[in-house]
Amino acid sequence: MSEFTLDTTEKIVSVIAGFFTIGGAILWRLRKGRSEDTQAGNQSTASSTTNQTVTVTVGSPPVPQMALSTTQPPTSKDVIELKRTSQILFIDDDRGFKIVGILKKMGWENTKLVTDISSLEQSQLLAADVIFVDIQGVGRIMQYSDEGLGLALAIKRRYPAKKVVIYSAEEKGARFHEALQEADYSLPKTAEPIRFEDTIVRVLSK
Repeated sequence: MSEFTLDTTEKIVSVIAGFFTIGGAILWRLRKGRSEDTQAGNQSTASSTTNQTVTVTVGSPPVPQMALSTTQPPTSKDVIELKRTSQILFIDDDRGFKIVGILKKMGWENTKLVTDISSLEQSQLLAADVIFVDIQGVGRIMQYSDEGLGLALAIKRRYPAKKVVIYSAEEKGARFHEALQEADYSLPKTAEPIRFEDTIVRVLSK
């Protein structure tokens, strides 16, 4: 009886152990399957996120780049060369206009003054690179009704490459005249000599 009982007990224990082994294997398989599903889900999410990021990046408009200015301010050497080679002409009925003499002392050797112009083919006009035109008192020989403004406009239209600068002692005047729109620069007649020099350098450097 005892042998039967022992043998039976061993069989029961063996069966129970077998159940535990099978159950453990089943649980291991289930856990492994869940882990693989989770990893696959994470990879799918990461792939989706990556694709979305790429799509946004590709679809975004390019950031505009500002064009860099290549214009450099004139150097001292450039100014010295301009002073040596440039022809400056003032058309002003005031023979005592001091700026002309001051510019010569500042190194602008080829600076001249004429009281008026009788022809657009006048030699001084043809030789000039920069032409300063006073608004009052000039242009009368050629009978421009608006005097210096009419003369300045005629010079600029006849010789577009020449630099025309309008100046005047009057604070008030025709601010919307075509000459003021087409001239290269304008300034008051009472401006300091350095402003006249800066104006010459400015218009010649354009």
